[in-house]
Amino acid sequence: MHIGIYGGSFNPVHNGHIHLAKTAMADFGIDRLYLMPSKISPHRSSEEYASAEDRLEMLRLAVADEKNMEVSDFEIRSDRVSYTIYTVEHFRSLFPDDELYLLVGSDMLLGFEKWYRFEDILSQVTLCAVSRNNGDMEQLREKASFLSQYGCIRLSEAPPIEISSTEIRKNIEKNTDCTCYLHKNVVQYIRSKGLYSGRGEEKMHYDPEEKKKYLKAKLSAKRYQHSLNVADECRKLAEKYGEDPEKAYFAGLLHDICKELPDEEQRALVEESGFAVCREELETRSLLHGIAGAYFVKKEFGVEDIDIINSIRFHTVGRAGMSRLEEIVYLGDLVSAERDYKDVDKMCKLVYTDLDEAMLYAIEFSMRSVMKKGGVIPICTAEAYNFYRRLLKDSKNSHEQKRALK
Repeated sequence: MHIGIYGGSFNPVHNGHIHLAKTAMADFGIDRLYLMPSKISPHRSSEEYASAEDRLEMLRLAVADEKNMEVSDFEIRSDRVSYTIYTVEHFRSLFPDDELYLLVGSDMLLGFEKWYRFEDILSQVTLCAVSRNNGDMEQLREKASFLSQYGCIRLSEAPPIEISSTEIRKNIEKNTDCTCYLHKNVVQYIRSKGLYSGRGEEKMHYDPEEKKKYLKAKLSAKRYQHSLNVADECRKLAEKYGEDPEKAYFAGLLHDICKELPDEEQRALVEESGFAVCREELETRSLLHGIAGAYFVKKEFGVEDIDIINSIRFHTVGRAGMSRLEEIVYLGDLVSAERDYKDVDKMCKLVYTDLDEAMLYAIEFSMRSVMKKGGVIPICTAEAYNFYRRLLKDSKNSHEQKRALK
């Protein structure tokens, strides 16, 4: 049997999603397709999302009359960030003797080599892409050719239906009719729940001046100045690389908020957080403050933005598949104005030239420093090294292939 997996935010599910699903089943010979809303995307803020339960229910309503389509709550039930490799491994355990097909839109295919453990994904599934934008087939064929060295890639030539979930949400907020884009039962559900209308919706308001007062009272003068410097650096990097400058400033400002708490208080926050923490982190005092800080800003300041939380959580250890904001905070911490270590000039140059190269260099620098002191390397740091090493290798190979074709 051919089993298909189709994941996404589905925020909300619209007719373009269902068209893509039907097209894939017909073009790729998929017998049963599982549609699955993600719990938390590694690359997006949670503040723009309807709740996991609402997105799950809207998806069920949208496919209620579709044969051989089922809705899975696997990623929503998961207690970790929904990287696709974990989902693939889950379905492989459910269907050990069947062929697995992973369905993605064209935008996902074009950046697929940046996905966490993408090679492992392609070793277990046939990757199927359906165009979501008119005129992108040539680009898709070029990407499929590159990725085919890692596994089987199939493309659908069916014309796309161009619908944007972002635009639908904006139209709903303006009380504009969206019935032509959504299943009628989904429309009714959205109206009954008041989703995307702005009623009762709380947006994250950055109030750095208030947080500066808190930090100044709780941190030493040196640590407080470092926090200000990192925030300034994060804002500059956000402006250069297209992220929200105020959000980056806010995350950078708070990255060391628990750095000078007593050890027992840091450890208590880590234990209470419920975050997945490896043994090496727990056994290394200097690494606890990032985990504690991420939970502290969520618990005490009401920060729910997963990108800010993860930027604080991983600002010392890194991880595979970091979001752009996470990279900015990680690197902003290393090149803030007061830094004067031996390689800081080279680091600064890389940071403002190529973030991927800067991340690899920074992680290598960090690992060498830890090993020189006889320390241990956290699993997430080792995974980050492998991730950026492969990313740069694949990018180089892709560039060389393009040059050879000219």
